[in-house]
Amino acid sequence: MNKYKIGVEVEKLRCTSDGNLSLKEHPKEFGNKFKNKFFSTDFGEAQMELRTPVCCSTKECYTKLDTITNIALNVLNKKNELLWPYSMPCILPKKEDFLFGEYGKEKATHEYEMSLVERYGYKMHCISGVHVNFSTNKKFLKEIKKVYPDIPSSIDDVYLKIMKNFLNKAWMLVYFLSASPLDYKNNKKSEMSIRNGNNGFANKKSLNIDLSSRNNYVKCIQDNIKKGNIMCASEFYTPIRAKSKEKENILEDLQKSEIDHIEVRVCDLNPFDICGISKNDLDFTIAFLFYCLVDNTEFTLDYKKVADNGVDNEKRKKLLIELEKIIEINDKLDLDLKEGINEKYDLCKKNKTRAKQVIDLCKKNGVIKSILKLANTYSEKADREKYTIKPYQKLEASTVVLLKDSVLRGIDFEIINEDTNFVKLTEGKHSEYVVQATKTNKDSYIFPVITDDKYFAKNLIEENGLEVSEGIMINKNISDEELNDIIKKLCYKPIVIKPRTTNYGLGITVFSKNAKISQIRSAIQYAFEFGNDVLIEDYAKGKEYRFVVINGKCESVIWRRSASVVGNGVNTIRELIKMKNKEPWHLLLKHKIVIDIVVKRFLQNQGLDLDSIPKKNERIFLRDNSNISTGGESIGMTEMMPDRFKNIAEKVSKIFNAKICGVDIIIDDLDKEEYKIIEINDNPGISSSEWPYEGEGRNIGTKILELLGFKQEIIE
Repeated sequence: MNKYKIGVEVEKLRCTSDGNLSLKEHPKEFGNKFKNKFFSTDFGEAQMELRTPVCCSTKECYTKLDTITNIALNVLNKKNELLWPYSMPCILPKKEDFLFGEYGKEKATHEYEMSLVERYGYKMHCISGVHVNFSTNKKFLKEIKKVYPDIPSSIDDVYLKIMKNFLNKAWMLVYFLSASPLDYKNNKKSEMSIRNGNNGFANKKSLNIDLSSRNNYVKCIQDNIKKGNIMCASEFYTPIRAKSKEKENILEDLQKSEIDHIEVRVCDLNPFDICGISKNDLDFTIAFLFYCLVDNTEFTLDYKKVADNGVDNEKRKKLLIELEKIIEINDKLDLDLKEGINEKYDLCKKNKTRAKQVIDLCKKNGVIKSILKLANTYSEKADREKYTIKPYQKLEASTVVLLKDSVLRGIDFEIINEDTNFVKLTEGKHSEYVVQATKTNKDSYIFPVITDDKYFAKNLIEENGLEVSEGIMINKNISDEELNDIIKKLCYKPIVIKPRTTNYGLGITVFSKNAKISQIRSAIQYAFEFGNDVLIEDYAKGKEYRFVVINGKCESVIWRRSASVVGNGVNTIRELIKMKNKEPWHLLLKHKIVIDIVVKRFLQNQGLDLDSIPKKNERIFLRDNSNISTGGESIGMTEMMPDRFKNIAEKVSKIFNAKICGVDIIIDDLDKEEYKIIEINDNPGISSSEWPYEGEGRNIGTKILELLGFKQEIIE
């Protein structure tokens, strides 16, 4: 049973490497700020809002937030921008230089933002925080009532009780989650949180909240609007708010329907976590809300005074007693939030507040340099992890590409089976299932079966008037006499030997020069390890290019450079391979160079072995086949590839009626007409096109999403 639901909104300012607020528009990579459910802006163009979908556990919520944060940092890294991981603003420009929000036809939004500037100034709204959205359900409330019979029966009264108690007890949350004691000039403005203090983010007038009923709560806000204290419900800057299902017309919806969820607004950005809030912070916040539901103890402190002045030892001892109650509630309701509660308990015993940690951090170098160092650390961390989605380490790189492109478009994902790379993509009511990033309901079942049979597929291509490498097929049961006759003919020309039905470069041996009879025989036996039929084709001179075709159009071309190492005059080939396999591209995409019989044989043909030491800058190729999966590297070539070759790849896709495919073509000279089609693949390995080893990548994941019917939204 899902006991609660949680969603998080994290505000962070985009800033430059020297700590100044970014003066650039919201990056177009994040799409329409009104439509994208993960990436938006809150105030002006530079304050990003990173939002999770609704999740059923703090673990799921933090995992989603981590993915969203890393993707945002990857985009900003390319633009030489950072996310400022501190609630108080970075260095702000003069008002005339500040870039207010670009809202297109949404004139009302622009007018509202400018009204806020007139009422509060622009600096207050540059203060950033974290909003935690929480809901529980009627089924779990029945279970809670068995343990705590005094809780309200109606869902409205449940949320109103939580809110009422929260206002009395919010000082406890402020104690643990405050982290903004200093402004950017390093002035100590409060003991714990400038943002939550009397000079922080607040309405101009103190607003009373009537929590006696849902209708009275709505009426209270409406009265404040009528009096001119606030312009709308969004300007009701209270520590906790009731929310409706509808984001627009909240008050009207609350008049008609039950409270959908509540929003906690006192959390400062946690500068010590890349996401701005940690998994333990989320644990404690949710546990605290259940505590507000079941505990009736009245112990009221003004949370603003606590933010400004902290708490004394007497209050801290009281806090430890309340924490023990929260631990007990967690155990009785089996909430699985103990890790976060225990962390806060230990910090309270040691009186080690996060605000004190911030002061210690900034003591030597000041706020700007210290916080910038954290921002750079997080940017570098995200860059190291850009080819992965935590905690799904088994996912293929192509699936990671598709999921990250999905998130950028505001499309949510669910991992159905990590081992098979089976995922579900959802945007509103539109859902699609995808396997290995490229297997969708748009292609027929028979297509991958045909492409796996390389002999049949090649003949089909040839029948349609396109150039392929000539060759023959032999079966494992061929007689020694027949095999000997074939081998004798083959040793006079360059050839390629490969299994009939394999992928990823397995079982392939390439002889770019005449081979010895013993070498050919060994290569044939090696290929038979992967199937009963083996293809022997003429070797085509030139470079091998992978053309990725989506929905009949060539969207990407990469040169697949064979596995190689570049000498430094010191290390052996064996050592250089080990070093190359540690490069982020090879390591994180899991495209390592494997030392096998093919590599040893290929080096031997060059008069080398694994202990040879290449000269400085000398490139040593390790195998002739250019598969990325065997350590090859992709070089972006889309813009440089002549259209006539792209047209050939598109023709191949149409022969098979393929919606997503990769076509491998050997071309010796891009200025000439000659080419040889090697094969067509149903799984083109889109990660190599989107994230090439060298050159410019292409957004293949986005093209697949468009094929699946997910449309790109733009601001009009």
